[in-house]
Amino acid sequence: MSTTALLSPADRRVRMRIRSGRGLLTLLFVLCAVISLSTAFADDPFEPSAVTLIASFGCLAAVLGVAVTWGTNTAPALWWALWALPLFFVWHVAALGTWIPDAVLGVLSAVGVLLCAPPRRDDRA
Repeated sequence: MSTTALLSPADRRVRMRIRSGRGLLTLLFVLCAVISLSTAFADDPFEPSAVTLIASFGCLAAVLGVAVTWGTNTAPALWWALWALPLFFVWHVAALGTWIPDAVLGVLSAVGVLLCAPPRRDDRA
C-alpha cells in the first residue's frame, strides 16, 4: 500500500497544491534559464565577456531557484527565498516598463510561491 493512500483528503489536497506550485515555479525558472542563455546566441551590444556573465548568471539563478523550490519540504524557511522571483519581475516592470511579459510572469511566479507555502496546522484534518 502506498503512503499516499494513507493520507487524509486534506493532506492530499495540500500535497497537490504544493506539487502544483513547484511545477509552475520549475517551469518559470527553466524559462529564465532559456532566456538568459539566448543572450549568448543573439546579436547583443555588450562585450562577449558581459554576455557570458549574463547567460551564466541567469542559469545559476535558475538552478538555485529550482533547488530552493524543491528543498522547501526539508527547510520551510526557504519558502521566503522564493519571493525573489516575483520581486525580480516587479523590478523589471518598474525599471524597464515591460508590462508584457514581466507583469504576467510576476503574477504567475507569485501564484507559484503562494501554492508552495508550507502547510499550516489548520490545513490538516
